[in-house]
Amino acid sequence: MINRFLYRIVFASGLILCSISPAHGLTNDPADAIDETLSRLHDFGLFNGVVLAADGDDIIYHEAFGTASFEWDIPNTTDTRFKIASITKSFTANLVLCLVEADKLALDDVITDFLPDYPAGPGNRITIEQLLVQTAGIPDYLELPGFLEEKAIHEHDRYEFVKHFSELELEFEPGTDWNYGNSGYYLLGLIIEQASGLTYEEALQKYILEPAGLEDTGYAATGKIIERLAEGYERTPAGYERAPFFHSSAGFSAGMMYSTAKDLFKWTRALFDGLLLEDQEYLQNMVTPQKEDYGYGVFIGSQRIGSKNDLVVSHSGNIHGFSSQLTYFAFSDYTLIILDNTKQCTSRTYFALRDLLFGLSASVEVREPVSHVLGSVIEQSGIEEAILFYSELREERGDECDFSLSEFIRLGDFYLERGQPETAQKIFELAITLYPETSRLEDRLEKIQSIP
Repeated sequence: MINRFLYRIVFASGLILCSISPAHGLTNDPADAIDETLSRLHDFGLFNGVVLAADGDDIIYHEAFGTASFEWDIPNTTDTRFKIASITKSFTANLVLCLVEADKLALDDVITDFLPDYPAGPGNRITIEQLLVQTAGIPDYLELPGFLEEKAIHEHDRYEFVKHFSELELEFEPGTDWNYGNSGYYLLGLIIEQASGLTYEEALQKYILEPAGLEDTGYAATGKIIERLAEGYERTPAGYERAPFFHSSAGFSAGMMYSTAKDLFKWTRALFDGLLLEDQEYLQNMVTPQKEDYGYGVFIGSQRIGSKNDLVVSHSGNIHGFSSQLTYFAFSDYTLIILDNTKQCTSRTYFALRDLLFGLSASVEVREPVSHVLGSVIEQSGIEEAILFYSELREERGDECDFSLSEFIRLGDFYLERGQPETAQKIFELAITLYPETSRLEDRLEKIQSIP
């Protein structure tokens, strides 16, 4: 049943309630269609993980694909734990609201109320609510030049870590604009610790994990042994490779939790059934869209699915080796959870599965990426053989492969970053013959020509 406060969001969002109705009772079997599509995605190297789909409280699909550890040939199972990256922000926001309910902090409190060493200029006027809805104007530390390569690999004192961004100039006056980032949610983790008197991990356990019965969810601290945690990889044109290292202190409350698909489902049900927040007004605030359709740690928006609109509450996540997406269709009461440990594009999988969940025909056709096919040939026989093979591939499998420009750019960029500019140049030159009107390759070719 749809919670009453969700109906109020309909009118705040400008949706038309009469056009919305659940897709329950359709004769098509969503589970079979989802399984067939995921099998195809996995066969093409586009998915490696776990998917859960649910209708209300009932799980209608929950299956695992591929490998949790390529080194040991250990398969993924429905009990495999995955790092969930920025879905952590949804938990952090939920935890902040739990502390608001407990009168340990208020949404209009400012940063320096809890972190007195934070620079007073911004710290005295940025509120907790502005951190939650990403309107604080603090630059995202992950976007700082060289951060991922030089800083993310090391352990940091979390309270000293904020100096990476606390003294930077704000991108805009707090509350006047929006920018998605990680700095605000890192600060929220420290504020949670100061307000609760607990570590972030202990606060999660007390206020969310125990009440919701989540036994396979927690904080993925570097060095901690976490049973059944998948290893992180990246699917490249040359095959699967181990993902770079990322220290937990560089992600913290913005992106370092782990979970299973089933636990994420249990948390979603507990949250929307009102088991984690007694005052439903707080939950309403959490899922009310602010600037850029962002609420408290979630995106909220209308999506047209078939002939109907639905209110979609979601968040995705990406971290080295892992990608994730959790989507709750509020009016239809459907849940779709996607976890991958090869850093695949979860939005592609989401749109391939969404219509199937509603008993509709898929609106996205799954095709094998040409970057994967040609990359395999390059690795085995070289670029010249791959160029010759392309014509044969196009003739024989023209309808089965994705020959989009972005696929050729992905392939060329991979070899350019790998230090094989001659291979990259031949790929870009082939792409230009196929897409002569594009200007997207000029900078890349100029970069190659400038290489000594």
